[in-house]
Amino acid sequence: MRKILYFIVEAFRGFYQAKLMTFVSIMTITATLFLICGVFIGLMNIDEVLRRTSDSADVVVYLSESASVDSSAHASLIDTVSKMSGVKGIFFISKDSAWTVFETLYGREMLEAVNENPFPASLNILLHENSQSPDAVAALREKILALSGIVDIRYSKEWLDTITRLRDRFYVISLAAGLIIMLALHSIISNTIKLTIYARRDLVRNMHYVGATDLFIKMPFLLEGMLQGLIGSVLCICAMVAARVFLAHISINWYFSYLPLIILIGVYFGWLGSWLAVRKFLV
Repeated sequence: MRKILYFIVEAFRGFYQAKLMTFVSIMTITATLFLICGVFIGLMNIDEVLRRTSDSADVVVYLSESASVDSSAHASLIDTVSKMSGVKGIFFISKDSAWTVFETLYGREMLEAVNENPFPASLNILLHENSQSPDAVAALREKILALSGIVDIRYSKEWLDTITRLRDRFYVISLAAGLIIMLALHSIISNTIKLTIYARRDLVRNMHYVGATDLFIKMPFLLEGMLQGLIGSVLCICAMVAARVFLAHISINWYFSYLPLIILIGVYFGWLGSWLAVRKFLV
């Protein structure tokens, strides 16, 4: 028990002796963890959008107002389009159904300023896999546009491909930025511990003379780094909660069930930086 108390007292003494560097180290841990959380939340939300999009139709055909309300007109269009080459399946989405789907996905708030239903009726078309190439879709598009009652055609896979490319680029850029900041984090924590050890070099030297083990000497510094990581991770969680409150008007899944992992990651960062610094300094 005395040893544990000694380790804790020495760790807080290190905090006091290197106040500025300790503060910088904690803020760096907070910023790094916040970046990691932001990347994770961003990627998870993009994947969620991709999953929803991949389950939707390959081609969406928007109908004119007259074809939307005329059941025989859109029934004739369904019969004609379903016989075209490459069409796997087709189903009709009315104006009211389009309103309901949008309200379910994005909330009623975004439609409060709309006086009437702005969504057109549509034919959602599923294609065979061998008919999803740009040339095949372009040929089908020309055939459908030649029919009466058609306003526009959208190929939803274009949106899916765009989102996928953006996700990949976002992942690469975020990974590079995260690695750079983690290297900076390691450097700052290590230098903080090195300065702390240097400030107490006489004490460390005397402890060696009286036969103290390396573990006994290193433990306060390791605990100091872990405390820095703990404080930084708690501050990161506070920043995440503040961000959620500030961005409450945006529909984002924050995945707060993963927040306890932030504590473990922060403590690990602090321990790793301290361990590497102590190992090199006391060799």
